[in-house]
Amino acid sequence: MKKIELYHLPGACSRVTITALEHVGLTFEDEIVDLSTGQQHSPEFRAINPRGKIPALVVDGKLLSENAAIIFWLNERFPEAGLLPEMGSPWERAKVLSDLFWISSGWHPAVRANMMPIRLTTGDPEPVRQKGRELVKPYFEQLDAKLRKQDWWYESAWSILDTYAYWCYTTAEEGGYDLSGLHALNEHRRRVEAHPAFQKAIHREEVARVRLSGG
Repeated sequence: MKKIELYHLPGACSRVTITALEHVGLTFEDEIVDLSTGQQHSPEFRAINPRGKIPALVVDGKLLSENAAIIFWLNERFPEAGLLPEMGSPWERAKVLSDLFWISSGWHPAVRANMMPIRLTTGDPEPVRQKGRELVKPYFEQLDAKLRKQDWWYESAWSILDTYAYWCYTTAEEGGYDLSGLHALNEHRRRVEAHPAFQKAIHREEVARVRLSGG
């Protein structure tokens, strides 16, 4: 690989891809896309990613977008890193993909409705926010129940799905969702935050925030 660039925004879901890249040990450049100013819709960024979304990973000039796709590609490229559990059969691969798709197409949009309802309506955002909270509730409760019996999404081993789930429930919390009764989830939060790749991702985001502020 000659050059790897990741287009992201600190605090956004692109944190999942940053953590994955840090975990596999790739050297990459990160470029900020300021969603608050609509930079994702600019002609310059559309020329990079016509979908106008982050994360956008550019590898040797070739684009790959969507967290789930980037994660799966990185795992295929660097299976020894353990981003995802071992998948010895097509059925096991499909099961892992099912988990990735469930978070990216179920959890993620519901969290967005809770956190930024104004993006999903031209009217009163509160009914959208309330619907988002109703949708995320069973997801978080299911994960909390699972984590009462095991440390990670996949039993005893960390995977990038733990980071994706973390991003979902902490982002929902930022939007006012109450996680206080989900004790296993809050223990999971501490384990995720202690993971070396996560800490590297947070540091990279902190540096990016300084750049974004003009510091």
